[in-house]
Amino acid sequence: MSGVRAHNAELTKLGLTLPGFVDRNRIIASMPSLSLLTLAAFTPKKFEVEYHEVADLNKCPELPDDFDLVAITSFSAQIFEAYRLADRFRARNIPVVLVGLHVSARPEEAKEHCTSVVIGEGEPLWPLVLQDFERGSLQPYYRQNPAGLYDLNESPVPRYDLLDSTRYNRLTVQTSRGCPHKCAFRQFDPFDVALQS
Repeated sequence: MSGVRAHNAELTKLGLTLPGFVDRNRIIASMPSLSLLTLAAFTPKKFEVEYHEVADLNKCPELPDDFDLVAITSFSAQIFEAYRLADRFRARNIPVVLVGLHVSARPEEAKEHCTSVVIGEGEPLWPLVLQDFERGSLQPYYRQNPAGLYDLNESPVPRYDLLDSTRYNRLTVQTSRGCPHKCAFRQFDPFDVALQS
């Protein structure tokens, strides 16, 4: 669920359009989920892996239901659709793991719709998720050690081979993640500034 839709029927009816944003949206929507393709690369060969892009859940044909485990990620703009998709699979007794920035920021919210939530970087946690899955003991939460930073040099090439190359007009690569600076912030107190001036 990597697309971001910039269309609102009510605003369009009023004549409001956002052409620059809509064009950017089309570009973003045309790219596959790099995070899931990277986790697929971490998945041992004994597991069969498939990749399905769900651009719009309302227009999505029936998804296969013969999965043993499903991993879902989404931008915040589509998180409620991702939750509905997760609910579909869970209704069929298929365990669902939610990963990504939104669920890392709102893990309790996400947990209402899945078996497990991966909080933080998925790469160091995914092997543990798969081990627990094989043992039949998926944990509700998998948390990255806050002090442990993931080194992108250890990341394998994402599984681009899982993609239908006719669906995508470009692929992405990851060269860095987040801000490299380790800033510390203190809470701003406007009264403190007023007293000093």
